[in-house]
Amino acid sequence: MAQILVDNLDPIILKKLETLAKQHGRSLQEELKHILRQAAETATHYHTGGNMEKAREAVTRAQVRYTGKTFSDSTELIREDREQ
Repeated sequence: MAQILVDNLDPIILKKLETLAKQHGRSLQEELKHILRQAAETATHYHTGGNMEKAREAVTRAQVRYTGKTFSDSTELIREDREQ
């Protein structure tokens, strides 16, 4: 398995990571693996759009719900709010 070396890590960040590890009952190395795993899974889910079939179904439902409805232009409301 690969190893990673992190140079010049801020000591405050290291202390926070050690505290997190202790709170979760893990070693620092286990905590870092957990954080990296979560970050990788989140990024993968975000970039692939998760379940595309469910996303398409949600878009279709929204299109049906809003078909034929007219919405006001909010530009004037935003201008008024900014001027306050």
